[in-house]
Amino acid sequence: MRYAIIVAGGSASRFGKDKLNAQLFGKSVLTHSVDVFKDVADVVIVVGQRVEGTVFAEGGDTRFQSVKNGLRLLANDAQGVVAIHDGARPFITKPFVERLFLEAERHGSAVPSLPVTDTIYQKNEYGVEKNRHGVEKCDRNALFTVQTPQVFDLAKLRHAVESATADYPDESTLYLETYGEVNFVDGLRSNTKVTYAEDLPEYKIGVGFDVHPFASGDCVILGGVSIPFNKKLKGHSDADALCHAVCDAVLSASGSRDIGHQFPDTDPRYKGIDSTKLLARCVEMAAESGYEIVNVSAVVICQEPKISPYIEKMAEKLSKILKISVFCVNISATTTEHLGALGNGDGIAVSAEALLKRS
Repeated sequence: MRYAIIVAGGSASRFGKDKLNAQLFGKSVLTHSVDVFKDVADVVIVVGQRVEGTVFAEGGDTRFQSVKNGLRLLANDAQGVVAIHDGARPFITKPFVERLFLEAERHGSAVPSLPVTDTIYQKNEYGVEKNRHGVEKCDRNALFTVQTPQVFDLAKLRHAVESATADYPDESTLYLETYGEVNFVDGLRSNTKVTYAEDLPEYKIGVGFDVHPFASGDCVILGGVSIPFNKKLKGHSDADALCHAVCDAVLSASGSRDIGHQFPDTDPRYKGIDSTKLLARCVEMAAESGYEIVNVSAVVICQEPKISPYIEKMAEKLSKILKISVFCVNISATTTEHLGALGNGDGIAVSAEALLKRS
């Protein structure tokens, strides 16, 4: 049998609020962890919070006590392996957890670990005498960190927990002290723990679309770039369909209403306006909503004029407005193979997507 105990009773004082119920990609941090274990473990116990489809255990005064409470809910004759997981690690994956269960079933334990990659200093209370900075540099090659879930033979972990006379920061330290060995396995870099609000990424995707018909003129403006042509695009502003589509994508991702609401064609202030100014304002609005642009992708759809010679210049101009690298602005062009109004040369359409993240 495979069991899982998910610890969810912490105070989250460093996060500033209930981090386990904070939203991440449409569901709570805790739910992400629980859902993975529901697919892998036979029994899932959540300590400290009631979650549908799991067994509830009362939280303890310490993490160690919470784990003990979870273990005590299992039958005395229960056999198999048990995974102990911090509910604040929502980025685990099913294959990763499966691998840890298999390792523990073969070797009695499986504790994911990662080598330290940062420079590490240790505070030294006698450092003022040895080092004027009061710290000592550690050899990171001798150090590694551990993650959860940590998986153990159920009977052995239960014995270690019930025999312990002190609290332990995690199960690997207790297991190592009790039995003299732990099976450390490769961890997962993406399996980070949410401790501070900044640890919780939030990404939003927005989609924009715009189309303008042709009128008599001598150039087409796309992405703020003037493209020589025997026509122009018709619109209240400069009819820059590329900028307009990106505007709507940015507005959509940041939770704002569309370009028609923000800059209505009934407002004389926007008559003939340079649409790059509208895009700059949309970027400001996204920032005011707490978002910054990560990436923009757009496709220009028309039979003519030929767009490809101007793509690099358009990307450079838009990148400055969007405040991102030019490598994060992807513009392509295609035709409709002479099908429909666009194929007949009646105008230009643009479809755009924008990826934003919480700043």
